[in-house]
Amino acid sequence: MMDIKDYDEQLKMAGEFHGEICGGIAIGTKLAMYGLELMGMELNQRHKNLIVFLEIDRCMADAVQVVTKCTMGKRALKQMYYGKFAVTFYNMDTDEALRISDADANKKEKNKETREEMVARFRNTPPEELFKVEKVKVKLTEAQMPGKPHTSTFCSVCGEKVTDGRHLIRGGRPVCISCAEGSYYELIED
Repeated sequence: MMDIKDYDEQLKMAGEFHGEICGGIAIGTKLAMYGLELMGMELNQRHKNLIVFLEIDRCMADAVQVVTKCTMGKRALKQMYYGKFAVTFYNMDTDEALRISDADANKKEKNKETREEMVARFRNTPPEELFKVEKVKVKLTEAQMPGKPHTSTFCSVCGEKVTDGRHLIRGGRPVCISCAEGSYYELIED
């Protein structure tokens, strides 16, 4: 059962990391704590067997990172960019995976409440009433697993190194995704 003191402690840490305590931090903290609890994992520890898949890149993501101690740099935090208020917790040792989604976010009618009221509601409401939990199967390739790069090659167009199979083959040659499909940036000629 989730302890309010633990929630307050985790919320404070998530708020400090994020820069403020908002609704996303409040619900993300509760969701991450609930996910760890359901996976049988303790708070305030790094779990090398845990991979977390974030389906949103908003405030909630910062809280999940702080509470779970999973990071992108360790390849234990995976950003899926689905735009959904959901997170999957995957135990590599047991192959168990739970997808937890924010039930509030999926309601068509929203509560009219202040930020303070929302944070208090998340603090005091049992997680079973806030979240939908689904057992799921996660499929990862060897190249997606944590640890050192599993493969590397060089893009035949720009010459930059590409790791972990994040390239495409065009005309029998490796091409990075930004050269093959277009990039978020455009080079400026001097």
